[in-house]
Amino acid sequence: MKQTVVLLNDVSSSLKTLIKHLEALEDVELIIIQAHKEFDLLSQEKRIHLVIASSQCDNLNPIDICKKVRAEARISFLPFLYINKKDDTNNIRIAYEAGVTECINPPFSLEGITLRIRSHIVSYQALRKCLTQNERLALIVATDSLTKVSNRMHLQTIIFQSIKEYKRYDRIFSLIYFQVEEIQKFNLLYGFAKGDKLLKDIAQTIKHLLRDSDIIARWSGSDFIVFMPKSNIENAGTLVKKLNQHILKEEFAMVYNMRLKYGATQVRKEDTMYSIVERSNKALLHSIENNMIYTQFL
Repeated sequence: MKQTVVLLNDVSSSLKTLIKHLEALEDVELIIIQAHKEFDLLSQEKRIHLVIASSQCDNLNPIDICKKVRAEARISFLPFLYINKKDDTNNIRIAYEAGVTECINPPFSLEGITLRIRSHIVSYQALRKCLTQNERLALIVATDSLTKVSNRMHLQTIIFQSIKEYKRYDRIFSLIYFQVEEIQKFNLLYGFAKGDKLLKDIAQTIKHLLRDSDIIARWSGSDFIVFMPKSNIENAGTLVKKLNQHILKEEFAMVYNMRLKYGATQVRKEDTMYSIVERSNKALLHSIENNMIYTQFL
């Protein structure tokens, strides 16, 4: 499998020997970039394994591209080699401060630079594998094993951090606390296997109705919470209406006469993670006690 190496070089007369050498390597696909936009498009469309930049560019600033690479999480660990002018120590300092992986000063051998390229690619692939494994583990830890939505611990972390951001930056958010009615009676009538499937179907149905930024988590038993960033209590009420309309049309709701009750609130300056959840739960309890679909507490 060929490894994609990108060369940032807009001076056609520069690095001709190196270009010819890299193009002859069977395990390397060399792509020469001559403009910032070209690199942006390529990095979105193709997996890049390494970048080589020449300091001798007229209109292309490789240092700026390196900074953008380091700032973008998806490619932030990409190896970035910088071919510098001979004895330009100030430029070397600037390059390393921007996040360059290695500065290469002339004269250099083609064999030597090839070995460096392959070594950096091997290290990058090992790092990517490690990061992918860590991401999978993090997903497992944050996911409820039954319903496959977020779990309580994950949502607690998000709410705790969001309260800090609200107090500092005034980034508002709201919670919708909902419950599947009389799940215990359902389990006794139809069995726990069907009860588990019902919870999973409801959780997944609601998950697919939310925005990408919203999070649904199983809080406990048949209780769930929807976290809505950048949303006030009116937004929460609008979402409840949307969710309830869709749920009532689902086959499981019609077959089993299944209903949900909702309670919602939005964040306050004095809130803690526990107080905002408790207030949303009290709104839900008010709905249950008064046989209402939805209650909101400010």
